[in-house]
Amino acid sequence: MQECYPSARNFVCVIVILSAIAVSSHAQPELSSWLINTDGATGLFWNNGNPQDNGISCDVQTVQFSDDNVYIQATGVPRYATAPYGDGNPSQASNADYLFQIPRNPVQGPAAGTPTGLGHTAVLINGVPAFNAMDAFSYNNQDVWHQNAGFFELAGFDCAKGHPAMGNYHHHLIPTRFDDSEDVLNDVCADFPSDGLLAIDPTVHSPIVGYAFDGYPIYGPFAYENEDGTGAIVRMESSHSVRDINQRHTLADGTQLAPNQYGPDVGALVTPAIPPGADPVEAVLGAYIEDFEFIEGSGHLDEFNGRFGITPEYPAGTYAYFATVDASHNPAYPYFFTAYRGVVETDNFGQGPGGGVGNTNVTIDEPVETYTGANGMYENAMANWTMHPNPASDEVQLTNVSAGMRFLVKDAAGRVVRSGAASGLHWTWDASDLPVGMYWVQEESIGISFEAKPLWIVR
Repeated sequence: MQECYPSARNFVCVIVILSAIAVSSHAQPELSSWLINTDGATGLFWNNGNPQDNGISCDVQTVQFSDDNVYIQATGVPRYATAPYGDGNPSQASNADYLFQIPRNPVQGPAAGTPTGLGHTAVLINGVPAFNAMDAFSYNNQDVWHQNAGFFELAGFDCAKGHPAMGNYHHHLIPTRFDDSEDVLNDVCADFPSDGLLAIDPTVHSPIVGYAFDGYPIYGPFAYENEDGTGAIVRMESSHSVRDINQRHTLADGTQLAPNQYGPDVGALVTPAIPPGADPVEAVLGAYIEDFEFIEGSGHLDEFNGRFGITPEYPAGTYAYFATVDASHNPAYPYFFTAYRGVVETDNFGQGPGGGVGNTNVTIDEPVETYTGANGMYENAMANWTMHPNPASDEVQLTNVSAGMRFLVKDAAGRVVRSGAASGLHWTWDASDLPVGMYWVQEESIGISFEAKPLWIVR
């Protein structure tokens, strides 16, 4: 390890070295973003008012890769607590034994995109699938007015906004806590708290929360204002919004429906298909997917709910989807994405071309390596978190960390000069008062001190 000191000559050395390190740490986010279970942790669920261990290994078990693909083996069970489900869902998160295949070199697909089907459409960084905005029902079972899961299933989500279908736990909505909001939609967290996958932080660029089956990353809701990586951190606003209608007689493209295809008038009472015996609910605007329309340029994102831009993990830029939220930080349609922009690896769907709840059809039929986190010079095989900027002058951000993970910052003499715990998937701290020089940032978890990563302070 070469030590560089705060002289003019050595500053040049530090910057050159760190440029290489930055390229290495950011060059393969499709490998380093996954939350690999290295501590043997198992999932938790709320049972009779108490958190209970379900005995199932949580997060991602193995990441393997070739030049073209990344293969993610996961149980589909998160590290954060799941259950209960306010709609009476008796199922629990079970071991789905998933094997997902993510293209490493995404290719743009048809101009209109490829529609998503029911079932998993993406995999989050903890191995839990993401579904699209639809539940499995439509008004009068006519396949015209499709129920919005963010409305009809809202009461059936746990604190982390997830629920199982026949044991397959998944998220339709951004996997943050319900109470990480300025207008709480479901008070389940008050009695049955969960960390969720990430916490809303409007001050920093959101981390990668998953990958779609076309290979493009999915980010949380905040990003650089401008696609070139400049400007303030802003909330990425979808260009989909509710239509100005009182009757559901037409579709967003102007198609006039036959009377037998009409949906319920806006505000009319409808009876949900589940749970059995449910009370009627008011079919407000937004209750059905067809209540929304895309208005180009009305938000930051395109019709798929993504854009091309520079991100911390992709300094050269990438197309990416965003898990959108509204001004109160509640989920905003289309939640993840409406259709795939890229060419889709369809083996991920499992039950036929339309997908469905269940496993996948992925098999590994090419030579692969197992990712250990050791691809970069200073990457820690036990820690997938990244640090930027590096070199830094004032604020430093750690991303892709586990919720509650503790960190120590030590100077060259080994003295602790900073310490703190992550909030969600971030730890952001102020280094403006630290003298110029080299420091070490070290992760601590369950009493184990992992190898430190170098940080240079320059001004």
